[in-house]
Amino acid sequence: MSNKDRRVAIVTGASRGIGKATLDLLASRDVLAVGISRNLEESERSRRCDVADEAEVGRVFEEVATEYGRIDIVVNCAGIVKTGDPLGVSPEEWQTILGTNLIGTYNCSKHAIIHMRSRGYGRIVNISSVAGRSFSQTASLAYTCSKYGVIGLTRQLAATFGKEGIHVNCVAPSQTLSEMLVSNVSSDDLDALASKNPLGRLAKPREIAETICFLASDRAAYINGAVIDVNGGQQ
Repeated sequence: MSNKDRRVAIVTGASRGIGKATLDLLASRDVLAVGISRNLEESERSRRCDVADEAEVGRVFEEVATEYGRIDIVVNCAGIVKTGDPLGVSPEEWQTILGTNLIGTYNCSKHAIIHMRSRGYGRIVNISSVAGRSFSQTASLAYTCSKYGVIGLTRQLAATFGKEGIHVNCVAPSQTLSEMLVSNVSSDDLDALASKNPLGRLAKPREIAETICFLASDRAAYINGAVIDVNGGQQ
């Protein structure tokens, strides 16, 4: 299959964790997958981009659409997490967390839709969290608020653009053994989190990526505006 005929996907936060697992899995399924992250070196399949900066997002999405002729799939995995006292969230932390987790998801969804509308087809998958369904056992108040916002963003966009063939869905994982979690939580706390899960362990990035890739595929043709919990039964 030529590049012209392959689906083209953009995955944000693709340098590690769930984003990298999703990028690799899409590529293995004959999707032309381009990763974007602040931590990636520029290459044929990667772009450096701060998703909180709409001008950068617009530039990168235009580059990909021009080079490959289309954007079919966007997976918004870019995220930042912090821990701390709920009454100690600084203005800078609010701006940083919401800027990447929520506004960044909006920026990428907006510029994806701009390119998808002309083709009448698109799949956008956003990443919320178990924190966005209830509360976080580890992360800051700003993180939890950002993940609630991602769910609202998903449902509003899905309701608005579904009739144009653009499906917007969301995955809400529980704690996942990614670099982001491990760098913020002690090994003892990781063990405690695992023991509280009904499956007795934490998720692997690939397990979350499998659900993301399903939602990004035509097998999910009648799913729109959904929030899929991938949490081992954690409530």
